[in-house]
Amino acid sequence: MLKKSRQLPKVEPLGADEVRALLAPIESEKHVLLAVSGGADSLALLIVTARWAKEKHGARPRVAVASVDHGLRTEAAEEAAMVGRVAANLGLSHVILKWDGEKPTQGIQEAARNARYRLLSDHAKALGARVILTGHHADDQAETVLLRLAAGSGLSGLAGMASETPLQGDHILFRPFLAISGVRLRATVTAAGLSPIEDPSNVNQRFARPRLRSAADVLSREGLDTARLMRFAERMRRADEALEAVVEDAERALRIPSTSGERFTPGVLSRPPEIGIRLIGAAIRRVSNGAALELNRLEALHAALSDALRAGKSLQRSLGGAIIALDRQGGITVSREPPRRSRLSLGKGTSGA
Repeated sequence: MLKKSRQLPKVEPLGADEVRALLAPIESEKHVLLAVSGGADSLALLIVTARWAKEKHGARPRVAVASVDHGLRTEAAEEAAMVGRVAANLGLSHVILKWDGEKPTQGIQEAARNARYRLLSDHAKALGARVILTGHHADDQAETVLLRLAAGSGLSGLAGMASETPLQGDHILFRPFLAISGVRLRATVTAAGLSPIEDPSNVNQRFARPRLRSAADVLSREGLDTARLMRFAERMRRADEALEAVVEDAERALRIPSTSGERFTPGVLSRPPEIGIRLIGAAIRRVSNGAALELNRLEALHAALSDALRAGKSLQRSLGGAIIALDRQGGITVSREPPRRSRLSLGKGTSGA
């Protein structure tokens, strides 16, 4: 007798009740913007948000749609136009935002991402929308955790993507699908009778994410599947939040009021290293207007300050647009780095004396 083949469980599309729960955080917004490329995840976002908005019978928020044409593929313009047709059929407005100008030859994906968020933020501002929604899902989250692990990220990085991330101009990037698998979003698109766009860069082995996807079966057999990586990210997030609470308490105890930069009592370097690293990093970001800091450079700075204190020496270093100064007693001052002076050439008839 032949064995019956094992049937895979049916993948259900997102249901109305589930969508209401996922989109509940934006109910009080006046206007929101959907970032839709036409891939399965963002197309699912467009479909379910349009239905959700329709069932509210004109109650806010108003929903608008934008696609970004990065100008990197000839097909991109038609793909964005296709999104526009789907949006129109669903009763939503749509615009195509273009990334013009010269493109870098290296780091193109990061540059494209930065340009995309800048264009979306600018358009959201013009609309009066505070929140921008994307279709990032659980599989994206798992990939992000693995990539950050490979890059040597700390706790904050290993927590993965947050459901809400601040963008320029007081905008918020909202990811409602982070707990939803990509196959369920694809099933949602299929159930609506639509076909998603397949971006060739998603399988291009030049890029890290496609390489991870091609190794997904091997990683899963070793226990590194999406579900476990999601649990890992959540545990890292809890630990990170707990540590931030400890850092806030330490800052209140150690920070000295100052009109010139940030000052701390000698106790900063006597705390566990992670506390000191975070305290100093936060101070640098405050005085330098949120400069991006590499964790390994912050760790090296903390180690240098600790070594100097043990040797009874003062020390001054610069990092991220800030000057960090240690006195012999262990007090630390963090101040904004002064602008570098440009060399001025002497004009005609000007004496150098």
